[in-house]
Amino acid sequence: MTNARSRRRVVPGSRSGQEPYELVAPATMAGLQKWRALPEEQRRRQEQSWSTRMQTCIAWAEEHGVRLGRTGGHPDWLLGKTVRRNYDSLPSWLDHPLYWVKDRRPAAITASLYGYEHREDEVHGWVAGKPGIGLATGPGWYHDGTVQIVLWNRDVLGEAVTAADAGPNALRWLAHRP
Repeated sequence: MTNARSRRRVVPGSRSGQEPYELVAPATMAGLQKWRALPEEQRRRQEQSWSTRMQTCIAWAEEHGVRLGRTGGHPDWLLGKTVRRNYDSLPSWLDHPLYWVKDRRPAAITASLYGYEHREDEVHGWVAGKPGIGLATGPGWYHDGTVQIVLWNRDVLGEAVTAADAGPNALRWLAHRP
């Protein structure tokens, strides 16, 4: 999806400049003064990393025909249950969640987890009791060292859902921070 003014593609369901925290441009995240103070090469690497992650997220959303949802909260949302967005009640394994809809129906939740190996049993335990929910994992695109998980409603998206993979090159700049 392209924003006509800037010609910059945006994640389906968001507006340019109103991306979720996980997809905010590095200059916005750092603040303009701090951003300008960074060496040019570091700014270039961070911008390239952000661009790759953004393009990956857009491609994933378009491939699966989903848009960012305005609602969400607890993973039970995927089951069509009405839940209030209360960050204190979220499972500890649902870190940096994005909620996706298709045809106004809960379709998927993507999340980037630090320390997935310590939370894997909890994630699989939640999914085990829900036969209509699928789970996919892959390299995290939010930050280096995270694991991307996708929980999805099989009645809405079918069986073949993958995790968005920005690849290790998208996050390489993190290793070069001063």
